[in-house]
Amino acid sequence: MSTNANTWFYSEPEPDAYLIEERVNQSLWNARLYALYLDCTSAESPFRMVGEWQGRPVEIEWEVGKVFTLRTQEEMPDLRRGFSLVLGIQPPSVAYQDVDGAHVTEWYVDGGEDRWREIQGQARFRHPKRRPQ
Repeated sequence: MSTNANTWFYSEPEPDAYLIEERVNQSLWNARLYALYLDCTSAESPFRMVGEWQGRPVEIEWEVGKVFTLRTQEEMPDLRRGFSLVLGIQPPSVAYQDVDGAHVTEWYVDGGEDRWREIQGQARFRHPKRRPQ
């Protein structure tokens, strides 16, 4: 099955965890993120998947056609670049560390200007970056 983000991020995927896993993982592998495999934990919006990349935990979450979020326990610029390629949104809109120390990167279809203003000056969004590479 050849697939890309158009079949799961830019349009509503079937509400079936297996099919979502197949579509997302195939998209990632097509972008040469071979060592990444994700399991679907929510087959409805917001969609959520968890897994590992190079032995490190990874979590993604998205609302169709609006926002895509990547959470990792450490900074992973190569993985971030890979998701930018898969989504076709380069660079990501915002990145920060949350109160638990997780590194969070968010891609917004509309550019994320409202989100950037929202996180400014909020203590729970540590080290905010606009359009991180």
